[in-house]
Amino acid sequence: MIWRRGGRSILSQSFWLLVAGMILVQFVLTASIFLLPPPREEGVPLGEIAERLGGPRATHSRWRVRNRDLPVTVLKEPPTLTRGLTTSAPLSHALADRLGVGKNDVRLYYRTDQISRFWRSRNRGSDGIVRWRGEPFFFDRTIAAARIDGQWRAIRVPDRPFIAQWQIRMAVAFSLALLSLIPLAWLFARRMARPIRAFADAADRVGRDSSAPMIREDGPAELRVAARALNAMQGRIAEQMSERQAMVAAIAHDLRTPLSRIAFRIEGADDRLREPIQRDIDQMKAMISATLDFVRGNLRQGMGERIDLSALLSALIEDEVQVGRPVRWRTVPPAVCPVAGDRVALRRMIQNLLDNALKYGGEAELDLRIVDGAARIIIADRGPGLAPEDIEGMFAPFVRQDPSRNRETGGAGLGLAIARAIARDHGGDVTLAPRDGGGLKATISLPVATAQARN
Repeated sequence: MIWRRGGRSILSQSFWLLVAGMILVQFVLTASIFLLPPPREEGVPLGEIAERLGGPRATHSRWRVRNRDLPVTVLKEPPTLTRGLTTSAPLSHALADRLGVGKNDVRLYYRTDQISRFWRSRNRGSDGIVRWRGEPFFFDRTIAAARIDGQWRAIRVPDRPFIAQWQIRMAVAFSLALLSLIPLAWLFARRMARPIRAFADAADRVGRDSSAPMIREDGPAELRVAARALNAMQGRIAEQMSERQAMVAAIAHDLRTPLSRIAFRIEGADDRLREPIQRDIDQMKAMISATLDFVRGNLRQGMGERIDLSALLSALIEDEVQVGRPVRWRTVPPAVCPVAGDRVALRRMIQNLLDNALKYGGEAELDLRIVDGAARIIIADRGPGLAPEDIEGMFAPFVRQDPSRNRETGGAGLGLAIARAIARDHGGDVTLAPRDGGGLKATISLPVATAQARN
């Protein structure tokens, strides 16, 4: 059993919370890659272009050569201005001065949107070129050529890719970090949820059986405090149950003694007087026995035998038919439907519900099926039924459908209470619901026995 909130377990909530936190961190880191200024190597300074074109004859630049992928090619004719590129006379003259050649011996073309999105707008000049400490930088497609010693030497700066290589490397590194953190997040969530799941399972066992073993007081401090409180509550409940059983047993004993004396004293009375008194005595004894059975419970502790519900129900139907009571299968039952529990208690539970169906509906139909690992027994009748708002109240002790309390039309009002108590002792439940077309149907749900449960 796993506690759920909003349709999710604590394990999954913890896991996705940790993953969401890591994704948020990764998002911030990834955004910083694209929003913070990039390394200067992405831009090509004008001084580096001059040093690549002119070699030793170029004016020494204070900017070191950083871009190793700018090969110099020799052209027969100077490059021409193509679409998407523009030129700037001041920049061309500055390049010519650094190379020590004439202004007509230099060509410098660059993209009109020569702007790096990582640089602030205040670093850009009116020509669209980014300048850093007075040095022009080219980030996108640029063609620079100069005629030196009678040859046109050219350099081409390619368009800056949308994602640079260093950004790809960083993204791969962050992705690997995220993938490596996911198993750790899963292990952390499992470690945090394990003691909570164990506590929930133990609390569920205590809810079904007050004599279940005490919860282990281990795990986090909060769980130890909760386990200690639950164990104390379980001890108090067990003590109160024991006191209640002792008290009811004493009352029953005290009541049976005078009833026995009355029965003995009327033995010699006239039949017209003795028979009605004897019937009243028998009814009172039956009420006392039913009350004792309800208080003490009919499930024998430690009994966990494997029981085939199909065979048990078939035997019950056969017994009812032999005494002339109209009980039958409504659908074909499964060949085998195993549950673990007390055969006597389960038989009594089903018998109580059958008696109610026959008493108020005149006949009973049974259905047995296995749904989602649970055995479901449906006992349906065509009686007057119950109003939906009255159904749950019928499970209270000493509550009867006939408010007259006439013993001719019903028992002590404990049949449904005993049936539900037995079902819940077996890890199941009993519910009532109106039947389509009129009548009432009682549904018993019991967990199907597994090898682990039987052991």
